[in-house]
Amino acid sequence: MKKLFSYLTVLAVLFFSVQTASAQKEIRKKDLKSIKQANKEAKKRQKEGWYVPPGSIPMAKTFEQAWAYELEQTENNENKYIMATGSATSGTKAAADQAALTAARNELASALGAKVSELIQTKRATDQIDQTTANTLDKTVSNSKTLIQAELTGVKIAYKVYKDVEDKTNNRKNIMAETKIFYNQDEAMRIAQKVIRKELEKESNELGEQLDDILGIGKNKKEKKEDDR
Repeated sequence: MKKLFSYLTVLAVLFFSVQTASAQKEIRKKDLKSIKQANKEAKKRQKEGWYVPPGSIPMAKTFEQAWAYELEQTENNENKYIMATGSATSGTKAAADQAALTAARNELASALGAKVSELIQTKRATDQIDQTTANTLDKTVSNSKTLIQAELTGVKIAYKVYKDVEDKTNNRKNIMAETKIFYNQDEAMRIAQKVIRKELEKESNELGEQLDDILGIGKNKKEKKEDDR
């Protein structure tokens, strides 16, 4: 019996070691991909005149961080983060920075709105909601993008790069800023749901509940109550 137990223990250790080695190999592949792509992109950008401020980490490293975020996945093999890029040109670095970040946050809010609208249309296509309800939900989603953007405060800024741009009309040089941001996808969807639901409730509670159901939130609450019993 002891020999059998020892044998099974050895097999379990070997299995765990193989699984761990496989996972580490997969991580290394992703790391190598991000490094390769980051170096390639950095060289291309630098040739185009883009730069990072003096004292900052090298451009290739900032792009590598962006690729790492982009490749990171959840336990369900889904993208962990939703990303967006924004750019803007201004007379000062600070103004260009702020405008580029706002543009990126707007793009993020639009991407979230598009994901919610896609889920709404899927429900409509399968006759789980009627066309009038779908139109009302879609309209509210579209009108809520500015409100969603305002709530997306915890963004991860992967990089900021700059480029000097000549303003021939005013005979001066402006600065173009570009930034790439990431946001935890689950948290971003929760924020979008919260904002849209609040707007829907101005018309009726039923619409808010339908949104919960479309996003799977109502279902999760129901399952939790059943589990608590």
